Amino acid sequence: MAFAGKYCKIEGDDHFHESGDDLEENKPGSSRSSSITNFFNKTNALPFRDNADLATPYLARHTTTKAGASTNFWTWLRWGVVVGLQTTLIILISIKSNNDTRTRNDLQDLAAGGEFVETGGDINGIYKTLSHTYTYLKPEEDKYVPNMTSNDNRMEIRKNWDMLMPLGSGSVLIPNYRDHPLLGDPITDDPIRSGPLFEASWTHALHCLYYSVDSYHQLIVNGPSEDDNPRHAAHCFEYLRNSILCNLDMTLEGSMSTPDDKERGQPHVCRNREEAISWIEARRMDDAQDIVGP
Repeated sequence: MAFAGKYCKIEGDDHFHESGDDLEENKPGSSRSSSITNFFNKTNALPFRDNADLATPYLARHTTTKAGASTNFWTWLRWGVVVGLQTTLIILISIKSNNDTRTRNDLQDLAAGGEFVETGGDINGIYKTLSHTYTYLKPEEDKYVPNMTSNDNRMEIRKNWDMLMPLGSGSVLIPNYRDHPLLGDPITDDPIRSGPLFEASWTHALHCLYYSVDSYHQLIVNGPSEDDNPRHAAHCFEYLRNSILCNLDMTLEGSMSTPDDKERGQPHVCRNREEAISWIEARRMDDAQDIVGP
């Protein structure tokens, strides 16, 4: 496009002469022709440049759209996996919880025909506690703990433990054991007894405690020997642990449980031992009274 402004020409008389002609019209012919050619050349190039500029935003938009779609896909996939795993975990926990609840409810329903059973009582309801006693529990080491320097009083101590057992050593006959689902099968590894034989838990625990005392005594006095029975020892340790944790005697103890106050002892409430012994002896198979067992 030609420059449309005016221009001033200085003449020899120093006066300004204003011309209304275009600047292009005052150029020589060759210059004007060159300018026109350059103008059209530049003008012809504009559409190509404009087309290139218009194409650039389209490509950018197209690339951005594809990238956005890809990002959305992976985002949905990730959250889908997370939600799926969480749902599966919740379902598995719910199933396990239901199974545990059903096991507990079934066990409680089977126990004593659904009747209440006190802690430490027979879960089958075959033996029912009649009464309790309130007494002081006193330590008696001289009577139940052997001399740790010799075997001199070992048999005497064992006899004292024997006398803690009821006649029959805690074994009882339960002919109708099949009527009690939680009773299980009778004892089959007793070398001198047979039949529908079962044993009271507290006499079993007493046997394990004596075995631990006597084994420790023999280890201190004689050292290790071929007669040691680690498997039996492990069984007794675990049996006592389970028994203690099941009964959870919650008697709160203070100074009266210490050796300094052993003459008086620690007050406890206990199941009536005489009644329990009478019940066991009424169902015994024999009169053996042995803490060690056959």
